[in-house]
Amino acid sequence: MHRHIGRLILVGVAAAAIALPAIAGAKAPKKPASHSMTGCLAKGETADTYKLTDVTGTGPKTVELVEIAAGVDLAAHVGHKVTITGTTMKAAEAAKAEGTTATKETTEHHMHVDAVKMVSATCP
Repeated sequence: MHRHIGRLILVGVAAAAIALPAIAGAKAPKKPASHSMTGCLAKGETADTYKLTDVTGTGPKTVELVEIAAGVDLAAHVGHKVTITGTTMKAAEAAKAEGTTATKETTEHHMHVDAVKMVSATCP
């Protein structure tokens, strides 16, 4: 009987040793890469919401700023040209944060804001 228990323990340890590298090698969900966008900061359609307009570069020209990190004060920069640093949000994630429902037609670019840097006190 003791011999069987010993074998069971040995088999269990061997199975764990084989499975552990596979579990450790499993890839975690990929986080969106942080990026920056420069444009004019404007108030959004509803209270406490903001958007970046006249965005420079080849990407979207308007960006809806959905989640603002603690300590980032966008209200102080409305009407300024700013650089926003953050991560892109998927339409469903942004809709949930906004309390709305995402549709297949949603083509807006949404960002989670981690930082803001004023470029100019005026916008073009």
